[in-house]
Amino acid sequence: MLGLVLSKPAFVLPLFILSAMVLAGLAAPWLAPHSPVEGSLPNQLLPPIWHDGGNKDFLLGTDNLGRDILSRLIFGARVSLTVALVAITTGGMFGVAVGILAGYYGRWVDALLMRVTDLALSLPTILLALVLATIFEPSFTNVNLVIVLVLWSRFARQIRGEVLSVKQRDFVALAKVAGCSSSRIMLRHILPNVGNTIIVLATFQVAWVILLESTLSFLGVGIPPPNPAWGLMVAEGRNMLVSAYWISLFPGLAIALTVLSLNLLGDWLRDLLDPRLRQL
Repeated sequence: MLGLVLSKPAFVLPLFILSAMVLAGLAAPWLAPHSPVEGSLPNQLLPPIWHDGGNKDFLLGTDNLGRDILSRLIFGARVSLTVALVAITTGGMFGVAVGILAGYYGRWVDALLMRVTDLALSLPTILLALVLATIFEPSFTNVNLVIVLVLWSRFARQIRGEVLSVKQRDFVALAKVAGCSSSRIMLRHILPNVGNTIIVLATFQVAWVILLESTLSFLGVGIPPPNPAWGLMVAEGRNMLVSAYWISLFPGLAIALTVLSLNLLGDWLRDLLDPRLRQL
């Protein structure tokens, strides 16, 4: 692994950015210089420190309520990581289970599960979030529910295709001859052989989840205020782009850098876990 990293130095920066994001999310209460939700009206709309009128106590400036942008960015990383972890774990596990069942049993089981998967893939995510926000108030639970309802099908479709290939291999046939049950074959023989695909797919989907959560929060149907979600921060500053650009700029950069880094990391992991795809 170290040799592959050294041979591809372009992936060092994405790893550094993602490591910094994870560290910020885990250590947010200790790293953030101020409360992410408590404002100070005398300090509202302070510019970043490099502008005239900037304050060294607020390095990236403040928003219209006097809340520290840097502190909200750091806690926003925790929100994004939590949403991604819950959604990927829940939706990924369910999608992998559906994909393995469909690919292994085939026939009517495959047809039924794949039609349900197609239905989930066709769901308009934004519209679904708007409906849930209308019925219930925007909340962390609703955000994860919307994401999981769409996310699992992405895992199911990909894993099903992998299982169709894996189940034709000799070790699966030998396991059947040895009298292994279907559940044992799926858990002990098929699942480990699609593990690399699951890891790479999960990495790409983390980027998609963070981007979707930010979009929903921007539209007001995601993480509710005053929680420091990056998409919500961008929305809060969209009417002040000329007079106070920093309110939207920094969370927007955080979203862009994180998603780009995750996509590059996904490419790297795909090369690492599948030698046939390595570009030497």
